[in-house]
Amino acid sequence: MINCFTGGTIVQSLTSNDKYGAIRELIYKAPIFMEVKDRRKVEDAIIQRENILSTGLGRGVAVAHGTTSEVKRIIIALGISEKGIDFDSIDKVPVHLLFVITSPPEKKVEYLIALAAVTRLVRDDNFRSSLYREVPSEAIEKKIREAFGSCLKKYNKIAV
Repeated sequence: MINCFTGGTIVQSLTSNDKYGAIRELIYKAPIFMEVKDRRKVEDAIIQRENILSTGLGRGVAVAHGTTSEVKRIIIALGISEKGIDFDSIDKVPVHLLFVITSPPEKKVEYLIALAAVTRLVRDDNFRSSLYREVPSEAIEKKIREAFGSCLKKYNKIAV
């Protein structure tokens, strides 16, 4: 079971304007990452993956991700940047929605499903723009949790 966006996963008003700074900022500001003993290992795994190829998907979205044994379950956080982040995105548009996904190495299938689900969600223009309109973090989490859960059900009929 993949259970994400349940609390402490949203950081509004990211201030970093480069991708590595924004990834670090999200990892250190999102309360969900407080459960991780050594956040530097999460940071290293995600930046190592980012160095291979930019995860800037275009349309103002990036989904930075990586695996590390430092986490015990899949963790997903969302950082929102009003001014935009230079992320070397495929379309060269600054990123305003930065997702960070990390997983333990043994959860490869669930990790790929979570990555696919988030990627599918952010393709929807209306869904993306609705994330900017929601002000309280809890409202954003609820919106993503519900959409994420519906999307997961389409992949291998995973119960959420």
